[in-house]
Amino acid sequence: MNRELNELVRNHKEIAREEKEKTGRPVFGTLCSYVPVEILHAFDILPVRLWGDGKNHERADALLPTYICPPARNIMAMGLAGHYDFLDGVIHSYTCDATCGLFNIWCRNLKPAFSFLLSPPYMNTEEAVAYGITEFKALIAALEDYTGKRFSAKRLHASIHLYDTARERIGAIYRANQKGATVRYPDLHQMNLALQQLPIETILPFFDEYLSNLPLNPGKRANHRIMISGSVVSDCDILARIEELGGDIVADDTCLGYRLVQDKVLPREDPLSELVRYYLDRPPCSSRADFPARKEYIRKTISAFNVNAVIFMHQKFCEPHLADHPFLKNVLAEEGIPQLQLELDGEGLTGQIQTRLEGFFEMLEAG
Repeated sequence: MNRELNELVRNHKEIAREEKEKTGRPVFGTLCSYVPVEILHAFDILPVRLWGDGKNHERADALLPTYICPPARNIMAMGLAGHYDFLDGVIHSYTCDATCGLFNIWCRNLKPAFSFLLSPPYMNTEEAVAYGITEFKALIAALEDYTGKRFSAKRLHASIHLYDTARERIGAIYRANQKGATVRYPDLHQMNLALQQLPIETILPFFDEYLSNLPLNPGKRANHRIMISGSVVSDCDILARIEELGGDIVADDTCLGYRLVQDKVLPREDPLSELVRYYLDRPPCSSRADFPARKEYIRKTISAFNVNAVIFMHQKFCEPHLADHPFLKNVLAEEGIPQLQLELDGEGLTGQIQTRLEGFFEMLEAG
């Protein structure tokens, strides 16, 4: 992976701060991949995904209960510590109760100049599209009031094109993985983060370079084609250890990753309605899905990527993912796919997790 992109992702907060100081461009924090970043970009706002990668969440304990997932507590702790003091606003799209509570507590205590909670529909019907358009228009009206700018369908078309191009590039890398290209999942993870945390204009050359240099070495692939599933997966040491043990992570089911880059916004005359359809058409996460839809996505992805084992990486207290795990576990059992469930508590590659991973791969080796 290009070290420069890794460095940019690592320093994304400093980059956002510099962008704001240099251009006067507002910076908004987002808490979910269902936030329509294309609309923010059309208003020349830089969206930055807030990411719970900190290890010290004690600072948040006075505001959040300890039975909230570690990423939410880490994000709140980072906010209280001033890591996101450059943000002009925060925006969220209703998903799980923990992040919606985090949004409200963030607004009450850190008092951003702009805040908005979007409530997109859960179903994908014509009535749901109409409702989604109403929600998006409410966001646009709030942004017009905040920025003093008028909404432009032309600018939204241009923003959609930029994000679609980036998603297409990452999606192409996933699909190259299906055909035998040598793609390390930590590289994909960094590209997915870059899509959410860096100015969209800056990252496309890195994706193009990666695609142009993809070697095809189907004979050198690991024996075990792994799919990971969970919400926020930020423990890169665990991903690296899976590779060291002989696992080739070829697919994912997380809030960053393949679900977000499979499709494009259809180029229609009305970009707003097609943007709504794009977000409603996306394979759903556990927070926004009926179980049959989750079951279908898991089965299709396993088949498409020839997955032969699944590792669930669940954040502690993540109720949506923990709730559908027993059902997905039964689906995998029906398909004869081995699975391992890891519970993450923001501590990285602990001895217990390492032992469980080693035991799982020993079982896979034994057939």
